[in-house]
Amino acid sequence: MQELIKLSIEAHGGLDRWNQIRQISATFAPGGIGLKQRGQEAFTRMPTRVTVDTREQKTIFGPFLAPGQCGIFEPNRTAVETVDGTVLEELKDPRHSFKSMPAGTPWSATQLAYFAGYAMWMYLTVPFSLLRDGIECEEVEPWVEDGETWRALKVTFPKSYVTHSTEQTIYFDDKGLIRRHDYTAEVSGDVQVAHYLYDHQKFDGIMFPTRRRVYPRGPDLKPQKDFVVISADLSDFKLSRATP
Repeated sequence: MQELIKLSIEAHGGLDRWNQIRQISATFAPGGIGLKQRGQEAFTRMPTRVTVDTREQKTIFGPFLAPGQCGIFEPNRTAVETVDGTVLEELKDPRHSFKSMPAGTPWSATQLAYFAGYAMWMYLTVPFSLLRDGIECEEVEPWVEDGETWRALKVTFPKSYVTHSTEQTIYFDDKGLIRRHDYTAEVSGDVQVAHYLYDHQKFDGIMFPTRRRVYPRGPDLKPQKDFVVISADLSDFKLSRATP
């Protein structure tokens, strides 16, 4: 195991505790100009419950855009369903649907479920999910901000892994907590962003940031903090144990 990943896993609760968990859920209040630009301002008006499976890439939002319905993300399919399981909208091979979309084109509900689903899955599972097969990690030049030095890890994901972009950089403080996450949002017009993590709290043995802010990132890697692309406030985390 890469030394920096090991440090971070210990800081976030340890691998033994993580291996006991099958699902993570939290109350999720999204925001930011990026959702409004994609015609999904309704997603910012109603807090939802987000639930991720720790063993496979699957995310459920409920309610999703309207009372009585939920959004479901899986790598090759997204859907909007009623709470009794009736499919209202379905999209297969969702990644392909974003190709050649002109800038500012509104997203469908199933495209929103794809973007928010894979993003929240990663956010709630790192650093533990960095141990998945095919992910390559290399420590690179650190980043200095506000008098702190954050160690940096360049992460390269396999094609089978659904995420923002193949190459990403994650920054860790001296305790091993993730403080920043840089990537290119490919499905949103290849926007380069710096994603900051704040207000870490421990829930049932696992550490999570409870406030996230995503800013545009300049060529000098500096964030434009007067412009919030996406925000995410998280609370009331619940962890479910794996079935023996």
